[in-house]
Amino acid sequence: MSDTIATPAMVAPVRNRALAITAVAACSGFAGLGYEVVWSRLLAVSLGHEFIAVLGVVAAMFAGIALGSLTPGRHISRSPVPGRWYAALEVVIGAWALALIPLSGFAGHIIAALLPVDAGALHQWLFAFGLPFVLLLPATMAMGGTLPALEAVLAARLPGGAVGRVYAANTAGAVLGTLATTFLIIPQLGLSGTLGLCALINLGCAAALWFQDGEGAAGARPRVATGGRAYLAPLFLTGLLGIGYEVLTIRVVSQILENTVYTFSILLAVYLAGTAFGAALHGRLAKARSPDLTRVLVLATALACTAGAVLLSISDEVLAALKVALPATLGGRLAAEFLIAVVVFLPPTIAMGALFTQLAQSASDRAGGIGTALAVNMFGAALAPIIFGPVLLPLIGAKLCFALVAAAYLLVLPDLRRSSLLAGGAVSVAALALAVSPLSLRFVWTPPGGEVVWHRDGVMATVSVIRNAAGEHHLQVNNHFRMGGSASVRSDHREAHIPLLLHPDPKRALFLGLGTGATLSAAGDYPGLVSEGVELVPEVVESFPMFTRTAPQLGKNPDISVHVADARRFVRASDKNYDVVVADLYHPSVDGSSALYAREHFEAIRAKLAAGGIFCQWLPLHQLDIETLRLITRTFLDVFPESSAYLAQLSVETPLIALIGRAEPQSFEADWLNRRVTSDALRGRLTELGLDDGMSLFGLHLAGAKDLRGFAGAGPLNTDDKPFVAAEAPRIAYAARETPGDRLVTLLRMLKPKAEDVLAAGKEDQDRLAAYWQARDLYLEMGVQTLAAPAQPDLMSVLAPRLFELVAISPEFSPAYQPLITIARRLAATDPAAARRLLEMLDRVSPARSEARSLLLTLPRG
Repeated sequence: MSDTIATPAMVAPVRNRALAITAVAACSGFAGLGYEVVWSRLLAVSLGHEFIAVLGVVAAMFAGIALGSLTPGRHISRSPVPGRWYAALEVVIGAWALALIPLSGFAGHIIAALLPVDAGALHQWLFAFGLPFVLLLPATMAMGGTLPALEAVLAARLPGGAVGRVYAANTAGAVLGTLATTFLIIPQLGLSGTLGLCALINLGCAAALWFQDGEGAAGARPRVATGGRAYLAPLFLTGLLGIGYEVLTIRVVSQILENTVYTFSILLAVYLAGTAFGAALHGRLAKARSPDLTRVLVLATALACTAGAVLLSISDEVLAALKVALPATLGGRLAAEFLIAVVVFLPPTIAMGALFTQLAQSASDRAGGIGTALAVNMFGAALAPIIFGPVLLPLIGAKLCFALVAAAYLLVLPDLRRSSLLAGGAVSVAALALAVSPLSLRFVWTPPGGEVVWHRDGVMATVSVIRNAAGEHHLQVNNHFRMGGSASVRSDHREAHIPLLLHPDPKRALFLGLGTGATLSAAGDYPGLVSEGVELVPEVVESFPMFTRTAPQLGKNPDISVHVADARRFVRASDKNYDVVVADLYHPSVDGSSALYAREHFEAIRAKLAAGGIFCQWLPLHQLDIETLRLITRTFLDVFPESSAYLAQLSVETPLIALIGRAEPQSFEADWLNRRVTSDALRGRLTELGLDDGMSLFGLHLAGAKDLRGFAGAGPLNTDDKPFVAAEAPRIAYAARETPGDRLVTLLRMLKPKAEDVLAAGKEDQDRLAAYWQARDLYLEMGVQTLAAPAQPDLMSVLAPRLFELVAISPEFSPAYQPLITIARRLAATDPAAARRLLEMLDRVSPARSEARSLLLTLPRG
C-alpha cells in the first residue's frame, strides 16, 4: 500500500468542485425559499389569512423535508452516485412546482366544498395544516433528499465540515431567494412566473450535479450504525424551539410593524441570515464536535432567546427612534423594519445555526450521513407552527412562551457535569426572571386618560378594546387599526345605508369584514332585510358586546347573523344569493388584503348576486395612493363594467370611497329616496345621518362607469397570480407623500360626473344636482386648505363668506348651510344685527329652507 502526496495541482480541482457544489446548494436554497414565499401566497387565498397560510406552508415544508430526509435521504447519502440522485430530486421539485400552478386553484374549490361555512376552529386548523402537507408533499419530500445528497457529494471533497458548508450555503441562498422573490420577481413575473423561474433553477442545479461522480461519498467516513442516535433528541428539540421562536417573534412584532409583504420577507430573511452565519461560524470554531462546544452553544442560544424577548418588549420604542433617525421614505421605513428584525432575530439565530450544525455534523460523522439528523430536526420544526401558533400563544401568552423556549433548551445539554449544571442554572434563572418580570409583549396604544378594558391574544391578531377619557370604546387590532366611537359611527352606518338605499328593495344582504359591527348593525334599520356578516378574526367577534352603543342590533335582531370565516372562502362556499354585498375597508397594504381586491374575488361575488343585485366595495383613500386606486378601480370595472363611485361622507381626513358594481346601468328619479323609504323609523334614522333626501344621497356620487374607465385607464389588473396591490400599496403605508385630503382633491379634479347619468329625467333636477356637486367639491377643497393653514381661520370674517358662496351655488348644500345657521346662533348672543344680516342673506339665496326664516323671528329688530 502506498501513500499519495497531495500536490497543489491535485488540491485545486477538489477545491473548485467543492466550491461549485456549494454554489449549487445556494441556488437550491434560493429556489426553495422562493417556493415557500409563493406557496404561502397561493394557499392564503384558500386558507383565508396570510399568517395561517405561512404556518400551514412552513409546517408542511418541514414535515415533507423530514420525510424526504428520513427515507430517500438516508439511502442517497450512502449511494456511490449521490450527485445523480440529487439531480433527479431537483427535477421532481421543479416538475411538481409547475403542477401546483393549476392544483393550487383546485385546492380552493376543495376547501369551499369540504369545509363548512361555520366550521369550528379544530376543523379549520386541520385543513390549514393538512391541505398544504398533502398538496406540497411530492416537492417537499424531494427537497428533503437534496441536502443529504449534497452533503454526501461534498463530504468526499471536504471531510469533517461538509454539513456546515452545505447548510450555510443553502441558507444564504434562501436569504437571497426570500428577498429577491418578494421585492423583484413576483412584482415582475407574478406567482406562476416565479414558480417557473424557480423550476428552471432546479433544472440548472440538476444539470450541474448530474456529472458529479459522487465517488467515495459512502466510504470516505466511518459509520457507526447507532452512534448518532444520542444527537437525535437534541436535534428534534432545536428544530421545534428554533421555529417556535420565529413564530412567536413574528406574531409579537406584527403589533408594531406595517405587516406588508415586505415586512414578512425582511423578517424571514434576517432569521435565515442569522442561521446561515451561525452555520458558517461553526466551521471556524475549535473542537467542533466536543461536548464543551455543544454546552457553550446551548447556553448561548437559550440566553440569546431570553434577551431577544427582552428586546422585543422595547421594540416599539426602538422603532419609534429609528423612524426619527431615518428618512421618511420607503427605503428609510424598510430599513427601520430591517433593523428591528436584526435586533430581535440576529443573536438568537446565529447561536441556533451554530448549534444545529454542531449537532448535525456530530450525528452525520457517527451515523454516516445527515439524512436522519435532518429528518428529526425537520419533524421538530414542522410541529412548531402547530404547537406555538394555535395552541400555546393564545393559551399562555407570548412572554411565557419565550420563557418556555429558553428553558426547554436545557434538554439539549450534552451531559450532567458540573459545567452543564451551571449552564442550566444560568438559563433557568434567566427564563424565570423573564416569566415573572413586568415586561410586556403587548403593544396597545391608549389615549391620555384612557385604559384597556378588554384584550385577547389571538392566533392571527392581537385585539383590544380601549375606553377613552370620554367613556367611548374603540377597537384596536394589532395596535394599528382603531375603530369605533362617536367619531366614526356616522360613516360606519352610512357604509351600510348608501348601498342599501341604491337598491330598490333588498331582501338579503351580505357584509364582508365587520370591525366593531356598526355597519352590519345599521342593516337592522331595514324591516324584513336578512343580513349576514363575515369576520375573519374570532376575537373581533368576541368584542361585539363592548360596542352595543354603536352596534345595538347585533345579538338582538333575529334577521342579523354573524359568521367567523374567511371572506373569500365564505363567498365561494355559500349557497345563497344576495341583493346587496358590502365589502369593508380592507387596508390595502396589509399582507393578504390584495386577495380581497383581486379579480377572482370580484367574480365570485358577482356570481352570488341576485338579479338586479349590487356589490359595494369600500376603499380607504387615506390608505391608498392614486395609482393603487386606479389599479383597484380598473380591476373592479373588468368584472362590473357598469360601475359608479360614491363618497361615504364629506371628510378630508379619512375619505372613504365606494365602488358600486351592478350588472346593468341604472338611473334614478329625483324623488327616489322618498319613494324608496317607507318606514318612518328608517326615515328618522336617515335624517340623523344626513341622508334624508335625494340630494344628500346622490350628492355623494363621484363618477359613473364612463368617467371611472377614463380615470382607471389602461394597465394591468390585480389578480391572484399577479397581486400588484400587495406590491404597490405599501408605498403609502411606509411613506405617504401627500395628505388624504390632497388625494381627494386630486381625485375630484380628475372625475367629472354628469347629472344625466344619475337622474333619469328633469333638466331642473339635473341642474340642481350639478350645482350640489360644484358646491361639494369647493367645500372639500376649503376643508383641505383649512387643515393645512398654520392657524385656524377666523370663523366670521373668513369661513362664513366662503360658506355663503357655496350656499349661493347650491341652496340645498346642507354642509355649508347648517354651519352658517350655527354661526348666526352664536352671533345672536353678541351681535344680533350681524346675525340678522347673515340670516337675511341666507333666506334670500335659499328661500325654500325654513331654518334662517325661523331664526330671524327670534331676533329683535333694529
